[in-house]
Amino acid sequence: MTISPLELLLLEMASGFYLGAFILYLSEILLSRPPRIPWAPVTAGVGGVLFQSLAIFIRFGFQGHVALLSLREVLSFFSWSLVLTFLYLEHQKKVRILGLFIFGIAFFSTLMVIGISFRAPVLSSGAPIGLLLSIHTLLIDLGLASAALAFMVSVLYLVLDHFLRRKIFNRFFARIPSLETLDQLNNNFSGIGFVFLTAGLFFAMIWSLEKFGRTLPLASQGRLAFIGAILVWLLYAMTVLVRRNRRFRGKQAAYLSISGFLVFAATMLVLAFFSKGSHFIL
Repeated sequence: MTISPLELLLLEMASGFYLGAFILYLSEILLSRPPRIPWAPVTAGVGGVLFQSLAIFIRFGFQGHVALLSLREVLSFFSWSLVLTFLYLEHQKKVRILGLFIFGIAFFSTLMVIGISFRAPVLSSGAPIGLLLSIHTLLIDLGLASAALAFMVSVLYLVLDHFLRRKIFNRFFARIPSLETLDQLNNNFSGIGFVFLTAGLFFAMIWSLEKFGRTLPLASQGRLAFIGAILVWLLYAMTVLVRRNRRFRGKQAAYLSISGFLVFAATMLVLAFFSKGSHFIL
């Protein structure tokens, strides 16, 4: 299933707005003076997410379901959910430094979506797509986005901690929120990601039980996906549990969140490679 010209145009417009937002946030860090138009990068981000929302809507309407069955669709929804979450977070917490990372990732993700669209059409297994599978794929991708946010916040925490220990007070330091704020955000995103991942696995097992009569998919890729997802789930379950201990905060939690995201992302990429473009359990 190839990409439509209108969807491609919308993705190109979205990537342009994301690049503009990235440049504007970068200029805020590089320039010593306050920005003349502080709302400009957020406005560019809103424009990008609106264009990408239309592209996603067209994609779902064109294929007749809302399941994320290919790497292209996963990347598109992943970048969209990242930007949308950041815009809400920016409104609530004013964590502007995250915009530099979010829009950089969103820009390159949309470029990859466009590149994948040109190189290879999405493979279709012909399997029926139901509501349970659609919910499963959306929840897993939202879990990945939450893990990515926890990863970025954790990296900022370690950078700020390094600056404080070395007494480095530069422009980048001035833009980073406090250690307490970053630790709390890491806790929130890790918890939200765990909830999304748990719910996503639950719907996957229900779908497999309904289709195959067992909670573990029959296909070898499906078993591999399930085992990988369980390993990621156990890692995030450990993260949530150990954070209940007040001593396990700060750097230890940051390292664990970074490890969790890397394992999560690596699992998704490996499974996408072995599934050759279609969903792992089809």
